[in-house]
Amino acid sequence: MGEQYARTYESPDGLRRQTLQDHLDGAGALACRFADPAGLGKVALAAAELHDMGKATKSFQDYLLHGVGKKGTVIHAYQGAFAVEDAPHSEYEKENANISRLTRDILEVAIASHHGDLPDCISDDGTTDFFERIGSSEKDDEIYHYAEVKSHLEDVGLDVNSLCADASRNLGEFYNRHIKKGISNKSFAFGLLEKYVYSCLVDADRCDAAQFGDSNAVPRYEADWDALVTKFEEYCRKFSADTPINAVRIDISRQCKGAASRPTGIYRLSVPTGGGKTLASLRFALHHAQIWCKKHIIYVIPFLSITSQTAATFREVLGLGDDDSVLLEHYSDAGRGETAHDTEIADAQEARRRLSQERWSQPLIVTTMVQFLETCMASRGTKLRKFHNMADSVIIFDEIQSLPSHSLDLFKEIVNFLSEALGTTIVLCTATQPALENIDKTVRLDLADNPELVTLSEEQRRVFRRVNIVTQQRPLPIAGDGGLAQFVLDKARENGSCLAVVNLKSEARKLTQELRSLDAQSQGFALVHLSTSMCGAHRNDALDEVRAATASGEPIICVSTQLIEAGVDVSFGTVVRAAAGLGSIVQAAGRCNRNGESTKPRNVYVVPVSDDDEKGLSAVRDIKRGKEIMMHSLVPLASKNPDFDFLGKEALDMYNTAFYKDKVEGNELKYPLPDGGNAYDLLGFNKAARYQYNTVTHPDGPSAYVHCLAQSFRTVGRLYQVIPNLTKSVVVRYRSSAGTDSRELLEQLRDEYDPREKVRIIRKLQDFTVQLFDTDFKKLTERGLITLADDDFELYVLESDDCYDMNFGVVPDAEQKDLFF
Repeated sequence: MGEQYARTYESPDGLRRQTLQDHLDGAGALACRFADPAGLGKVALAAAELHDMGKATKSFQDYLLHGVGKKGTVIHAYQGAFAVEDAPHSEYEKENANISRLTRDILEVAIASHHGDLPDCISDDGTTDFFERIGSSEKDDEIYHYAEVKSHLEDVGLDVNSLCADASRNLGEFYNRHIKKGISNKSFAFGLLEKYVYSCLVDADRCDAAQFGDSNAVPRYEADWDALVTKFEEYCRKFSADTPINAVRIDISRQCKGAASRPTGIYRLSVPTGGGKTLASLRFALHHAQIWCKKHIIYVIPFLSITSQTAATFREVLGLGDDDSVLLEHYSDAGRGETAHDTEIADAQEARRRLSQERWSQPLIVTTMVQFLETCMASRGTKLRKFHNMADSVIIFDEIQSLPSHSLDLFKEIVNFLSEALGTTIVLCTATQPALENIDKTVRLDLADNPELVTLSEEQRRVFRRVNIVTQQRPLPIAGDGGLAQFVLDKARENGSCLAVVNLKSEARKLTQELRSLDAQSQGFALVHLSTSMCGAHRNDALDEVRAATASGEPIICVSTQLIEAGVDVSFGTVVRAAAGLGSIVQAAGRCNRNGESTKPRNVYVVPVSDDDEKGLSAVRDIKRGKEIMMHSLVPLASKNPDFDFLGKEALDMYNTAFYKDKVEGNELKYPLPDGGNAYDLLGFNKAARYQYNTVTHPDGPSAYVHCLAQSFRTVGRLYQVIPNLTKSVVVRYRSSAGTDSRELLEQLRDEYDPREKVRIIRKLQDFTVQLFDTDFKKLTERGLITLADDDFELYVLESDDCYDMNFGVVPDAEQKDLFF
């Protein structure tokens, strides 16, 4: 047949062809390099060397070189999996049959799925399994041309037997070193191991393809931790211990630096609100990465609202420019829509998109909990591509108390695997640290031997006692005489400034409107609204106004949803918090008298809002449950005991025990699914599917299922959402105070043809996106107010100015004004 090719590329110099052997070797070298930090280089090498061997057929070569046949009709992904299954077992594999089976399962799933997404290893009804297709006579079907492929293995330099033998020995060493004794739920770890190898393969395949078309298409970043540490320490020298709070902040930071020499593990940073944990945790991460030669630092933030603020702080501290190659902000999926087609069927489209797929290859990444969890739970290659870059890194989880309870057990298994198996150091940060290891003890959290990065004396903790929690049991309506709006305005008059935090976006809007009707602004107060209905640029402008006012002592009332409770460095004279869980109340209290401006503690008022104004709370179960515990248990207890301390450890332990009790018993921490199952089981042993397969589908063979992998990857990937019903990132029309206008960026995008320039513009547009729930997205789309602005990047735009209010953000029910042409 002559030379065999993997792809063609139309360059300025004419048609270029990449040989199949060059592609397999190139992808193999990349996959091996990607997996080396975890010690799995030979497993990833085998997957990559074999993934495209199905292209060694006349039918594929005719399709590629002469356009014979339709796209997608020439199957070439399964042949590598067939070869793995057929390869004879080495002596090592014969002596270690379970390791051999696990290795071949992992390779077969990764290779056969590298153009789409990971499968359900057993179907949801237990009637079929993925591996039947690999090991059966179906491989002899003429559509695969398997015999022809095998006849050309030597032509493309493949030694399947050696690759499989080396991979099995490599995996066996890895298993004995990291999984055998270190991880309790081995089945869940096997599933994550599959995702890791798959991630290395997918990224290597796409990087090699991109580099063939353009040798500079995939930049390689190397972390210079020495330089970054030097910059950070220069910044630290600016800190002053001029106040008791600042003195303790400096000590917290110093302790974090001192803890950096500790080995890889899972650690906690538990300091009071206002303790400076953002920079203290970064100081630990930088020094730890420098000492232990970690690949990346990944900073995971619970709320979209503060990612750009945190990234800006890091850039300032480390002396980085906006377009540097050190720090990546990845917090929006705008412009990252996944193609529904095979990556090579949509080759032209994918070539343009490839540059926009964030690989998390930069040294420092700032992202959200949504991005982190949905990456780990994904089945599609476009999302899992970056998973391997979490290995041998430092991952900081800020405000870990905000972790959605439905994903708690999944999160434990993920961080256990990342730390024990992939050599990643985990830091769990919060002022209200939930004892995750004590919640649902059936799922372990394997903390380091000395897990606390910082120890504070009682005297140091007393420095942060800047507020009193004042509660009331009588619910208030938002509007009307004696309502919440009047209460907030009265407290603002008494204290000069007031932050009002409510549970729902609808509450925030209504409360702001009612404060306007009470003439708060004519009484000298700036009135600022904050919610995730506003795009990032809009929120940043609002926060800048808040910071300026609070810093100068100007009268201001800020009405916000809980987004302000995590990491937003502002200080008000008083805070009014709509009744919620204790963690939220403590976080809100951290925005009051934050820097000890008043030597006398200021009051934080906890006020239940009437049910009529919080009807939507039923859809937010965790907030609703937290409010119930607070109002029905802790507040009555405090009314009987004047010494009860809402900010103390005893109160937090009581709250967490009550909050998680029913959830543990009802398996609610394992991400319940509509059919009664849960994601935790489906990504682990998958007992129900195995039982169905072994006893119903194969009643004569109670142990009919012999494979190590039984995970329902695709089902969980399709159903899992950190925030249920959240559908799309949509660009809105907004001009920031810095002068950047999303309208101008959209015009540039429409006129741009260079893919790299498109990516640059789309990154800027991230600051102008709003995450819409499914109902709102559909409602606005049906009204013709949302359009697809760019097919290549699946970028949606809210075209209506009327539906984006300059005070409140997206208002889906706004009336569209008449248009005159």
